[in-house]
Amino acid sequence: MKKSFSILSLLLVGIFFMGCAEQKAVPQEGIFVVWKSPGMKYADQGFLYKEKDRLRLEVYANGQAALRLTVTPKNVCVGALCLNAKEFNRRYLSAEYPEQTLWGILQGKEIFGGKGLTKREEGFTQHIEKTGHYAIEYSVLNGSIVFRDKINDISIKIQKAGS
Repeated sequence: MKKSFSILSLLLVGIFFMGCAEQKAVPQEGIFVVWKSPGMKYADQGFLYKEKDRLRLEVYANGQAALRLTVTPKNVCVGALCLNAKEFNRRYLSAEYPEQTLWGILQGKEIFGGKGLTKREEGFTQHIEKTGHYAIEYSVLNGSIVFRDKINDISIKIQKAGS
């Protein structure tokens, strides 16, 4: 009994100190997001948190998180609902898109393997088209990310604070 109490006490003290331990800061950017697709519509201020292998996009409305996306190269979680990237694309973007499309957009990186890429001094643009499936204009210029697909009626704009 005494031994059990000692182990329990040590465990509780350990949990207490873990809660007080210094937390690693996650880099974040203040952003303004406009997301319009058949499955989602949001336009407001938010934050983009960047870790090595995970991104988290939070969009706020009236001080409350209206949208929380956690994105890895292979998965996307919408709030508590986690989907593989292909299923996320099928539900919220287009089944025709490669898995890592959203991952690339949120990072402001080339998508579709750099197809239709034009480099510019202030960033790059991409024109990607597959007749009847998608017509994408994508640009990353001066801290602004704009993704538009006219065929699938999708528009994602991310403007970094201060840009």
